[in-house]
Amino acid sequence: MNDIVERTQVMELVQTLPAEQVRYVLRVIQSLPRKETSSSRCNLRGRFASYANPELRAREKEAWALAVEEKQA
Repeated sequence: MNDIVERTQVMELVQTLPAEQVRYVLRVIQSLPRKETSSSRCNLRGRFASYANPELRAREKEAWALAVEEKQA
């Protein structure tokens, strides 16, 4: 959430700058080294692994049918 707020604030600030300063800011940003996104990404399976309940794995295949049955009962 803070990332979005910061981006919005930056965009508002950039819109107030003269064109020459905007070009300068863009040159500075383009000269910054890029981060590798593939190494910083993580999938949800790995992120939620600590919440896994091995006892419920056997019931996984029938989970949808049980949920529908409970809702319609």
